Amino acid sequence: MARQLRIEFPGALYHVLSRGNERNPIFKKDSDRALFIATLKDSAELAGVEVISYVLMDNHYHMIIETPNANLSRFMRHFGLTYTVRFNKKYGRSGHLFQGRYKAILIEEDPYLMVLSRYIHLNPVRTKEWEDKKAEEKWEYLKEYQWSTLPGCIEKKKRAAWIKYDKTMGYFANPQAYKEYMIEGLNTTLDSPFKEIKSQIILGSEGFVDKLKRYLKEETKMREIPALRTLKKTLTIEDIIREVGDCFHIKKEALISKSGREMRQIAMEMAYRYTNNNQEDIGKVFGVDYSTVSQNRKRLKPKIEKDLKLSKAFKKIVERLDEMSN
Repeated sequence: MARQLRIEFPGALYHVLSRGNERNPIFKKDSDRALFIATLKDSAELAGVEVISYVLMDNHYHMIIETPNANLSRFMRHFGLTYTVRFNKKYGRSGHLFQGRYKAILIEEDPYLMVLSRYIHLNPVRTKEWEDKKAEEKWEYLKEYQWSTLPGCIEKKKRAAWIKYDKTMGYFANPQAYKEYMIEGLNTTLDSPFKEIKSQIILGSEGFVDKLKRYLKEETKMREIPALRTLKKTLTIEDIIREVGDCFHIKKEALISKSGREMRQIAMEMAYRYTNNNQEDIGKVFGVDYSTVSQNRKRLKPKIEKDLKLSKAFKKIVERLDEMSN
């Protein structure tokens, strides 16, 4: 079976679904769910991905995310692998945890964001054991279901700072309006929004689909290649090293070696953002393994927040690479 095509561009919005291998549970207890959420937070912050909503079920999860850096595939690869490694280590197991590749649907924000938000938040009561129960009982359960972003949508004090609640809540006058929207869904037989999916990967209007087609080049080739395609011009690691070096007057040898320090970390971060290379590929160029690349990128963020000079340097190279990649 061909792998699902990934359409990636800055600001793309996705619904992501992933199931346990052979539909087995991906959580054994609540501490696993907490570990999953902590891993999601870490991975999202590292990749610059915005998590808008999520819900965890026993053997699968749903989430809605936005990718300012056009990096869905790399983010999901890091996130899925990291949680699997942590879960396996915790239980002394090995092998796959998830069933093949995750499924990602590209979403047109209006009106599908609010529709999908309700759809995934209702998931915990869309099981056989809840079929004959009243809407009031279902709502009492949902509003306290802690493995979902729903409680934060209807009660501000329950919001996690790293979740982008305003993306969804911007469509509602207040939390009470969202609550009423949810309860309406419990009292109505709702059609699955996924019935409207086009080309297996897009949930949007004909105008949205046409807009995407105008962006995509060599459409016939893309239908034949079941792999990642981004709408930005792809740079190489050599491009990144050259531009960072030129921008800050650092020789390539110094930038690649450990003596480059912060500029070396910036080069690693830019290589991750602007090329189609993974952290293992980037590590080979810098003479380190993939985990060292990840650690260096993670250490860079607090440095930028604290050091004004470094922050200006970072913004300077981002602006330069944005020009090159557009």
